[in-house]
Amino acid sequence: MFKRPTSVTNVSNPFRTSGSNKHYGVDFAKSGTNPIAAAADGTVSRSYVSSSYGECIMIIHQLGGQIWETVYAHLRSGSRKVSIGERVKAGQTIGIMGSTGQSTGQHLHFELHRGRWNSAKTNAVNPLPFLEENQQTTAPPAKSYTVVSGDTLSEISQKYGVSVGDIAEANNIKNLNQIYVGQKLVIPDNS
Repeated sequence: MFKRPTSVTNVSNPFRTSGSNKHYGVDFAKSGTNPIAAAADGTVSRSYVSSSYGECIMIIHQLGGQIWETVYAHLRSGSRKVSIGERVKAGQTIGIMGSTGQSTGQHLHFELHRGRWNSAKTNAVNPLPFLEENQQTTAPPAKSYTVVSGDTLSEISQKYGVSVGDIAEANNIKNLNQIYVGQKLVIPDNS
């Protein structure tokens, strides 16, 4: 669904929405000059310098009838190659990995939001299951499920052999008792 935003594969800090050290994105880290690419076709919603994100780009995507927003943070100072309102193509270089803002070393902090980004990060989802390479290389491939009347997360988790917590995290579900008919759920690989 989304292309990997960097060729760097080392994840130095994973996505997590629980505990005292929440992290609403994935950090890819490596020294050197590492280009950062748009994960999908879209329109640049922000291209700015933030005190926390440092050099940062956000891109809005319309995929499969759903609005998504990606965040690319801590880019190298002066490396942003796109401006607000600009259309970008998947794989297009938009900057260089850096260590600006609240950063302790060179990395790309990459966020994926189902819907628009907000400061509370309520729409954040773990981006890794949505990257094309992960969808193509998992066996079986990443599954999706459309909720029908009477479904519960517990029943869905039993059907696919995946924990309720894993399904909730993959879909940014805060209330485990609240899913709705027609909702498309990503079912993470349990291998």
